[in-house]
Amino acid sequence: MSEQQPPANNYSYNAYSSNQAPAAPPAPVRPKQVDLGFWLLIAAAVVSVISIPVTLSWMNSSEFKEMLAETSTTPISGSEMDAIIAVTAAITIFFSAVSVVIALLVAFFIRKGHNWARIVATVFAALGAFGLINLSTAGALMTLLTVLSILLPIVAVVMLWMKPSTEYFNASKAFRQFRKYNPGA
Repeated sequence: MSEQQPPANNYSYNAYSSNQAPAAPPAPVRPKQVDLGFWLLIAAAVVSVISIPVTLSWMNSSEFKEMLAETSTTPISGSEMDAIIAVTAAITIFFSAVSVVIALLVAFFIRKGHNWARIVATVFAALGAFGLINLSTAGALMTLLTVLSILLPIVAVVMLWMKPSTEYFNASKAFRQFRKYNPGA
């Protein structure tokens, strides 16, 4: 009688002993919650773009100039006021444009099923929620735009953390990993 001896080690250097590639996971199907979250994030970006000229208009109003003069510890001349408004407007435009571009990139990566983008959107929405504490009295339109730009991402994030969305993000990750490690399959 001959007994079979186990190999000297238990390591298998060929995970697929039959030399067949593993079965590909199905391509994930994007649920309606992810689509809705994506479109809410796009809507928030559009609201942000619309709020740029509204903000610039408010900065040029006498109401803003009076507020600026009241908060200053020293008197501000007309030319200094214009310079302050110009610098503030330039900074506002720059940071608004950068934030819109980042928001759009995050939204498109969310649509592709990247979980990191969902986490980034969640952090941004949570930080944006603090904006509700400090709503300005700059006018009804500006207040409405501010509330929309805060609430739309929050609602989007809620959609993105629902069970069908989470399953989609997990399936997307598995599908991308399979494609990465099995390029010919």
